[in-house]
Amino acid sequence: MAKKKAAVGADIDWYLISIDRLKKFGAVVLLLILAAGGVIYYLQLRQNPRRRAESEIANARSALNSLAASKDFNKYRQEFGRSQKKLDEATALLTETKYPESESAAVDAQTIAKTALATQPANESDAQFLTVEGDVQFQKSATNDWRKADVRSPLFNGDWVKTAEDASAELVFSNGSLYTIGQSALLEIYSTVNPTTSKKQNSVQMQVGSVEIATTDDISTVRTPGSQIVVDSESTTQVGIDRAQKSTSVIALKGTASVAPAAGGVAVKLNSGEVISATRDGGLSAVRKAILPPALLSPSENSVFQVTTNSRVEFSWAPTPGASQYQLQVSRSRLFATLEINARRPRTTALARVSSEGSFYWRIASVSVDGELGPFSQFRRFRVAGVGTAQQNDTSDKTPPALVVKKPFNIGGQFYMIEGKTDPGATVFINDEEVDVESDGTFKKLVSFDKVGRNAVVVKAVSPAGIQSIQSETVFVEE
Repeated sequence: MAKKKAAVGADIDWYLISIDRLKKFGAVVLLLILAAGGVIYYLQLRQNPRRRAESEIANARSALNSLAASKDFNKYRQEFGRSQKKLDEATALLTETKYPESESAAVDAQTIAKTALATQPANESDAQFLTVEGDVQFQKSATNDWRKADVRSPLFNGDWVKTAEDASAELVFSNGSLYTIGQSALLEIYSTVNPTTSKKQNSVQMQVGSVEIATTDDISTVRTPGSQIVVDSESTTQVGIDRAQKSTSVIALKGTASVAPAAGGVAVKLNSGEVISATRDGGLSAVRKAILPPALLSPSENSVFQVTTNSRVEFSWAPTPGASQYQLQVSRSRLFATLEINARRPRTTALARVSSEGSFYWRIASVSVDGELGPFSQFRRFRVAGVGTAQQNDTSDKTPPALVVKKPFNIGGQFYMIEGKTDPGATVFINDEEVDVESDGTFKKLVSFDKVGRNAVVVKAVSPAGIQSIQSETVFVEE
């Protein structure tokens, strides 16, 4: 049949279009309709809390099914149970029309399941104890038994850690982030998986107590009863939770951090020197400036005092604008797990009698006119020696200090723990960076090696007379 041509001009009644072109045109129209429908559905989903919760519950079921289908399912039965419990909780909250809480529980269920699927080999822990002072215990996720923590005890997703009144601990994670846990604290290791990169990210859930997070080149997350804190890379942040009110206080000491309500919402950015509070229900206060710690004056670092009947140590520090008082702490512990002195002073000086030998650490915090305690300064060390034993002041001794360095221990990836022992009073440098030396001469430092292949580790101990002992080790970093 010949194609009928349409008249040209205002009298056009129709266009003649081939069947093939009509099919192509219909396909394009159909795609446009589907795309428009997808956009409308997406916008409705974002604006509808119920649909968001339902979507996350569906994603959680999918993740749980993937875990159940894993050939290594028996290894992940504990994680499967925890994920299923969270999914059941999300479903119940959805029925109760608590949509934000339901969405949050569903995301938790996904995280647990996806983390299990992305788990590294069993010998690669999520974290381990670096330092333990006092009564520190941990509990495996599948048991009810608390065990005494030891240095290098491995910790995995779902494990719990608690510290007693006079205890403190340091945890190092696989990405090098350092968590310093304060007294009377309770937290859960809660590693998450970045859905974009499938890379494990380190985090903890704090129930009570305090923790200081120092990150390397990756972020770390702290969840509290009312908030979620993301500490940016190369940053240090302190997080404290009140035992009675379950309120959270967050102070950014270095770099930046973000604080958001636990149930979701807009995150608030904190810069260095800023503080914010969060209620148990997730209400955030206004950001305010933290009162800064004073500059320490005396005693200077590594000062030595002798025990005599009239021995005294005079502490002094510079005044801080806006401070009404100062909190002085002196401890034999680098983590200040136990305190020899813990007193408030209205002035910028204090005097203490020296009665026993040993190494001590001291630090100061400012107290505002409202009675709010600010962050503590970095500590300084001093040593008290018996009469005739304060050889740190004897520069005539030309004997090199003892130095024993253990084989470098791989924490994970490019991170290695360098440990050793020297004479008490000696100064130690690892690759030209000074490290803390405990009262018994032991030292340790977490070192990150960016170069793939062989890396040299040079450890140097220097006596008070300036005599050196040097030892080198080699670590091999795989690509």
